[in-house]
Amino acid sequence: MASSLFEELREKATLKRIPIVCHLDLTYRCNLSCIHCYIVSEPRAELRTAEVRTLLENLAAEGVLYLTLSGGELLTRHDALDVAEHARTLTFAVRLLTNGTLITPTVADRIVSLCPERVGISVYSMKPQVHDLITGVPGSCERSIKAVRLLRDRGVRVKVASVIMRQNVGEYRDVFEFAKSLGADFQADYRIAPKNNFDLSPLSCHLKPEQVEILLSDPIFFRAIEEEEHQPYSGVFETVPCGAGHMSAYISPYGDVYPCVQLPILCGNIRKKSFSEIWHESPELHEVRSVTLGRLAGCANCDALRFCRPCMGLSYLEEGSMYVPLKRACEEAAILKRYGKARR
Repeated sequence: MASSLFEELREKATLKRIPIVCHLDLTYRCNLSCIHCYIVSEPRAELRTAEVRTLLENLAAEGVLYLTLSGGELLTRHDALDVAEHARTLTFAVRLLTNGTLITPTVADRIVSLCPERVGISVYSMKPQVHDLITGVPGSCERSIKAVRLLRDRGVRVKVASVIMRQNVGEYRDVFEFAKSLGADFQADYRIAPKNNFDLSPLSCHLKPEQVEILLSDPIFFRAIEEEEHQPYSGVFETVPCGAGHMSAYISPYGDVYPCVQLPILCGNIRKKSFSEIWHESPELHEVRSVTLGRLAGCANCDALRFCRPCMGLSYLEEGSMYVPLKRACEEAAILKRYGKARR
């Protein structure tokens, strides 16, 4: 069984259908133009501050513990930190995701006062010519790195996040060393997502198969798990692919509720129904919750299943159905099996 406190909490929340994790994008506006971005904004009105406050109160009543506030670029919205402040009065563990370019010393001081659980800042390379090529904005590398330093100097827990793609595949070690030197966490992922309107163009940034194998053999990218130390897992995630719709949800700047940021199946809108009503009554959420590994074609009897990271959202976007295994996940699982790096 899961050993950490969060994993035990995640197990119980999934079984009881309590949404302990919620990701809320306050805006899709952004001051960068990243080549791999999956967001497609719409000409719709974003939730007003008062609507967001009401939503947060509803989320708290439903049992949400971890609240991620993001975008777009979170800080392009003038009331972003006001919203975070209200979230803290409701005792959420608040996580902020940002590109960091708008964090000044004054903004950093305000973030400190929020006591966030974590602030994630994207850094694609320590070299401006690489990072800025990805973001499309000269000077963004310097400002993102400065933001990491500003927050770490103030004792804020920071996670330096790096998406690894063809344009920066040789850069993540330097980013890792930078994070380590400041006592910051480091997270890297190479899974590029299609746009949320099914446009597959961002996948042109995805690594080549041979690059994926090299990456997955690197302990910096993936913490090695020795076979003899692996404890067999027998919890709920032996049955369901992930926690989307079970213990986590995603809400767009327009109030649309989805099971996950990467699973664009609309389940309702909080301007028409409360989050509570949507969470408990949405037919679409009930359908997502009915998906099991046994219902995914070929997964139940696959000898690489415990090495696999299935994703219903990417399957839905790329394969046309959340019941069809993601080809990229199958290829990744085969590699991880060879290296004995089990996920479950």
